[in-house]
Amino acid sequence: MKKLLVVIVLLGGLFVTSGCQGNTRTSSENTQNAQSVESTERSVDQKQLTATIVITNKGEEVTSKEVAFQENESLLKVMKENFTIEEKDGFITSIDGMSQDQKNNVFWVYTVNNEMSDKGAQELFLKKADTITFNLQAF
Repeated sequence: MKKLLVVIVLLGGLFVTSGCQGNTRTSSENTQNAQSVESTERSVDQKQLTATIVITNKGEEVTSKEVAFQENESLLKVMKENFTIEEKDGFITSIDGMSQDQKNNVFWVYTVNNEMSDKGAQELFLKKADTITFNLQAF
């Protein structure tokens, strides 16, 4: 009987002491974990920024695409990530195989939220919900 009581007490003691070893993180580890969660949340927020890119040729819509971007990304970078483009000095010369034709004065122009832009694509930084419309047109 004494042996059974000793075994029960030992098993009970082991059970209690093993339960006390649960979460042994240091405050430094907790701080790092909290910073990691904040960084992930910021990253998710940044990825949720979207804009709409519309491509037209002589006024007729060819394609429209909602694109994701991060804060402080240029239009040129976003275009390179989402379309096949060619550019020269920050100005887009071809989008998805549709190219400017300097001899016939046909060029890409674009508007931002229906307003003509006076900047090259590398100088324009997108904002949430912008609508960028590229139009290949003759002048």
